[in-house]
Amino acid sequence: MKLGLLLPILGLVFLAPSSHSAIWNKAEALPVSDLTPVKVHKIPKHQPVEIVRRGRPLAKVFVAETRQTHNLNLLVRELVETIKLSTGAELQVADAMPPADQPTIVIGDCADSRKAGINPELIPIEGFVVKTAPNRVYLVGSTKALPPGSNDGTVWAVADFLERFVGVRWYWPVDLGGRTVIQATSLVIPPVHYSDQPVFRLRGYYPRDGWKLPAKARDSDQAPLPFPPGAIPDGVARVNMRTYLPLVRAGCSWPYTIKVHEPQNLQHLPKTFRKENQDMFALKKDGTRNFRMFCYSSPKTLKYLLDGCQRVWDNGGTASWVTSTCVTVSPGDEAVACSCPDCQKTYVRGGGTWIDGPSLIMATFVQRMCEAVKSRWPDKKVIYLPYWNYDTCRREVQYPDNLVVMSAMTTYPMPLKAQRENFEEAIQRLRGFRAQACVPVTIWDYCVAWTYGPYQYPHLVRDYYQAVKGISAGAFLNGLWLGEWTNTAPTMYVWMKVLWNPDLDVDAVLDEMCRRLYGKAGPTARELMKLECDVWEKGEWTKNRIKDPGAWPVPRRLFPVVFTPEVAQRMKALRDKALAELADDPVARQRFLYWTWTFDAFLQEAEAIHQKKTP
Repeated sequence: MKLGLLLPILGLVFLAPSSHSAIWNKAEALPVSDLTPVKVHKIPKHQPVEIVRRGRPLAKVFVAETRQTHNLNLLVRELVETIKLSTGAELQVADAMPPADQPTIVIGDCADSRKAGINPELIPIEGFVVKTAPNRVYLVGSTKALPPGSNDGTVWAVADFLERFVGVRWYWPVDLGGRTVIQATSLVIPPVHYSDQPVFRLRGYYPRDGWKLPAKARDSDQAPLPFPPGAIPDGVARVNMRTYLPLVRAGCSWPYTIKVHEPQNLQHLPKTFRKENQDMFALKKDGTRNFRMFCYSSPKTLKYLLDGCQRVWDNGGTASWVTSTCVTVSPGDEAVACSCPDCQKTYVRGGGTWIDGPSLIMATFVQRMCEAVKSRWPDKKVIYLPYWNYDTCRREVQYPDNLVVMSAMTTYPMPLKAQRENFEEAIQRLRGFRAQACVPVTIWDYCVAWTYGPYQYPHLVRDYYQAVKGISAGAFLNGLWLGEWTNTAPTMYVWMKVLWNPDLDVDAVLDEMCRRLYGKAGPTARELMKLECDVWEKGEWTKNRIKDPGAWPVPRRLFPVVFTPEVAQRMKALRDKALAELADDPVARQRFLYWTWTFDAFLQEAEAIHQKKTP
C-alpha cells in the first residue's frame, strides 16, 4: 500500500493550525500530495503519541544512533527547531532513554526499537522505518555496512518525519527564507508504520559549498548581480548548500566513485619522465606531444594506470584515479585527439567522425583496462566516464563483468531534453551503456544557469527519471552559479525530490510551494511559475531540433525564441501584480524577491534583444 493518500487520515490531521481541541478534525488535515509515496505496513494498535499539547512539550528526543555525523546532527537540530517554530514547544534532547511512560522520539537503532519489531539490518541501504509504539515514535535507518559511501537512512527518517508530520518544507536554503513550517498548537502522532528507500542511490549536486554573496547569477556574468533591496535577510553573507542539501536528501550510497579527469596535471610530471615516455601522450598533428592527454592506444598508458592500482590495492599506497572499489578511466578535460598510427586506425575503423572515432578509441582502451583488472584484481571495478567527443556507446565492444559507467550528458544537458527526440536519444544511450556495464549506470548532468530569463523544467525532470528507473543508479548534477537555486529553484527542488523517487506529483509540489511561500500572492506566483514551465517545456522551440546544443549552458540564441516580447510582458505583469499583493507581507515579499532576483536584468536583456531583432 502507498501512503500518498493514506497519510491525511493517519497523521497530518493531528496538526490543527490555531486549534487546541480539534486535533482529530480531518477537515484540517495538511496536504501530502506534494510528497513522494512510501510503503505502509501493518499499523500497530495503541493510543496516539502526544509530542506537544497546546504549546507545552510532552515528549523528549533520544538519539540512539551512535554515528554522530554532520547530517545526523543537522537533522536533529532541525527537528527540535522546527517543532518549536511550529508549536512553540522546545523538546529536550535526553542523554539516556526516557522511561516507558515518557513520550519520546527515538532516533536510530536501539534495544527498544528492536523490541518494536524494527531490524535495521534488514532495511535496504539508505532506507528507513517510521513506526510508533506506546509513547514512542521510532525513526530508524538501515545499518547495512557501506564502505565507501554514506548510509544515512536514519537521517532521512528524521527528514521524512518532519515533512509528513510537522509539515516542514525546504524549498531552498533556510537562511534565505526557503523553509516553511505549518503553525499548530499541538503535535500528536497517530499509530503508524511505514518504510521508504531512495530509488536512486546517487543524488549529488555541485557546488556543495554554495556561494559567497554577492554572487554571479549565470555562467556569462563578469561580475556579481546585485540583489534587490529586501531579497536577502539581514546578516546573510553566504548561501550555504552544505546545511541545505541533506534536508532534501542529497547523498550518495553508490559504492563506485568517479575520479573525474584523472590523473590530472599530466603536464607537471617530471620532464625526464615525459621525455622517456613521449609515446604515452597524445600526438598532435604538428608532430609534438600533448602532455595534458594520454595516447589511449599506448601500452604505456595502460601500464601507468595499472601501476596506480597496484600501489593502492596491493601496497596500501595512493593514486588519485584509484579508490578502494574501482579505478577511473576519464581523460583530461578536452577532446580526445591523437594522430599516432594506432589511434588513427581505430579512428577510421570507428567511423572516422569527430565523435565515433574517439568513442571507439576509448571503448577499446577501457576494454583492455577491464581485462587487465579482472585478471589481477577480480573483485575490483573499472569506472568509465564517456564524455566530450567520446560519449557514444560502441555496442560492438565486449567487456568483462567489471565495467561501471557514469554517462555524461554532454550533447544534451537536462534542460534541452525538453525536445522529445533528445529525451529518447539520451535514454537509448543509457540503455546501451547499461547493457555493457555490470551495474546500473549513473549520470553526470548539467543544470548551469544560462540566462536571467525565468524558465522551469520540473515535469521534464520527473518524466526523464521515471523513464530511467532500473537503468540508472542516480545522477550527479554539475551546477555552478547561484541562479540555479534562485531563478530555477522550483525546478532544482523538484529535481532533488525526484532523485529520491520520481513518482512525484510535480503540479502538487508547485501548488504547495506557492501557497506556502508567497501568501496572498500565491495564486499569482503560481500563474507565473506555470508560464515559466510552459514556455520551456511546451514552447514552439521544442518542435525544432537544436543543432550544436553545447554542454553546460543552453544556447543563448534560444532567448528570443523562448522569451518573445509577448511572453516577457506577461511575465512582467504577473511579477508586478505579485509584488503589489505582497506590500504588507515582508516575509513572503523577501522570498518572492529572492526567487525573482534576476527578473529586472531579464527585462533589460529582453528589451535589448527584441529591439535588435526589430527591422
